[in-house]
Amino acid sequence: MSPLPYRIVRFLFQISSNAFYAVEVGGLENIPPDGCPTILCPNHSNSLTDSILLLSSVPPEKRDMIRMTAKDTFWNKTDAFSLFIKSVGTVPIKRAKDYNNAKVDNTSSFETLEKGNCICLFPEGISRYHSQVANFKPGILTRNKDKEDFSVNLLTVSIVYNHREKFRSNVLVQFNPPIVLTPKHQNLLKTITEDGRRRSCEQAINELTNAMEEMIRSNSLDSPDWQTLRIAHTARKLYAGELGTRISFSEYVKLTKKFIDLMSKVKTVENGISEGSSNNIPNGTSILDEKEFIVERVDAGNLLTVDNPETANEKISHQGVDLAILSRDLTAYQDLLDSRGIKDYRFSNPIPLSKPALIFRIYLRVIWAFVLASLSLPGWALWSPVFIAVKYKEYQIRKLPIEENLDEIAQYKLLISAILLIPIYLIACFFTLPFILITSWLIPLLMWLTIRWTEDLFQSMRSCISLTKLLLLPLSEYSEIRSIRENIRMRVQELAVRELGLPENPENLISKVRPRGMGYFSIRRRRKKDYNEVLRLWDVSAYE
Repeated sequence: MSPLPYRIVRFLFQISSNAFYAVEVGGLENIPPDGCPTILCPNHSNSLTDSILLLSSVPPEKRDMIRMTAKDTFWNKTDAFSLFIKSVGTVPIKRAKDYNNAKVDNTSSFETLEKGNCICLFPEGISRYHSQVANFKPGILTRNKDKEDFSVNLLTVSIVYNHREKFRSNVLVQFNPPIVLTPKHQNLLKTITEDGRRRSCEQAINELTNAMEEMIRSNSLDSPDWQTLRIAHTARKLYAGELGTRISFSEYVKLTKKFIDLMSKVKTVENGISEGSSNNIPNGTSILDEKEFIVERVDAGNLLTVDNPETANEKISHQGVDLAILSRDLTAYQDLLDSRGIKDYRFSNPIPLSKPALIFRIYLRVIWAFVLASLSLPGWALWSPVFIAVKYKEYQIRKLPIEENLDEIAQYKLLISAILLIPIYLIACFFTLPFILITSWLIPLLMWLTIRWTEDLFQSMRSCISLTKLLLLPLSEYSEIRSIRENIRMRVQELAVRELGLPENPENLISKVRPRGMGYFSIRRRRKKDYNEVLRLWDVSAYE
């Protein structure tokens, strides 16, 4: 049985994480049951938030307790945070740098694992706000490499954030199939492989570590840089934007990952050129300079220009050049959409909606926004201490070097929420004491519904702004942007079908029918049009 402080913390983390994010958990069947020694190995891109999500995502019936790890220096302190860490069953880990780089012994810590516990270790070593998973450190495997009778499950976890620091963004916690190391599976760490190849213990460990790393990368939005991730999202929307949330978030991640892998080839080609592979290019000229861009961004505020489509089709045969050009076209097109403040799907129709139809839709959304704001006012009063505290903390963090602190924004938002929720609830119950039997359950329900109504409010306002901009857009400009979109979409479609093996009709990707239409309302989760939506009045396409 897990200790009481752990169960209380897990409950608070479940509330705060599901309030802040729209969480989807997959692969629960891959979690070994209690009593099976297990090392949980997730990627680490969002500081303490990763731990919070893991603790709140694993059902107690699967694992009664997930034991996190922390540096052992906390065990020498008596402050509140150190006492908290020790009270929730955290396992101390000695770090060489805390002992003047001397060799450290973590035998006692790994004995906890051998008793059948589940210990969480982050193979990347540190949390980092980056588009790409860092190389794994092999230290998690070196402890038992020479022990003949050890048996352990290596359970990799892909934690995927759409926008990790944004309120109500989507998160996927995907538990991948475990790698089971038992006496029967010693070949994974043997120095002589089945085909007779010799390798050192370090090589065997590194190969297994690389396999774990690849498993996490393949199930996440792992990208060489933020720009590649951005244009991969644009390409996915052009190919299958109409699917929206009719596919699960895990399917959305897998589909986007295909386009990330495709667009990542541009970087490989460019790196090859920069290293001097210019056999077919006179005088080492960049391959991009040999072809005229199909779409070219001039100055801010100017429209893109498109070449003759027949010329564009001739360039598809040059795969490397075509991907490079397509990459730049996607970037320019997304820049254009951002500058106009209109989402891609609104240009999917050959003819825009008539002005009366646009005005009517704007009118409906304004009325609905007022209704939602009125419903949300009492709940906003309850949530206001949390909103004020988290925005102030975010303001403080953003004054520091972004690259060193951006991964900490979400953790402070979640921790502040978890800390303030209990006093807010108790104070609200105190002021409604005569009706405590009703308010004791009505207050949490109201606070949750306020989040849902606020999401719908922002969506209505965002849609209203977008429709207004579409109303003010000249028809000639709409037609030109539509032409540009179709030019790029046709090339994305061809690459998706021929290179990625995707179906010509994206509707075939839907594996489960999901509720649609105005009559559908879920208390648990908002019916988003696209998983990229967050609590903002604009479409967030860029990454900080």
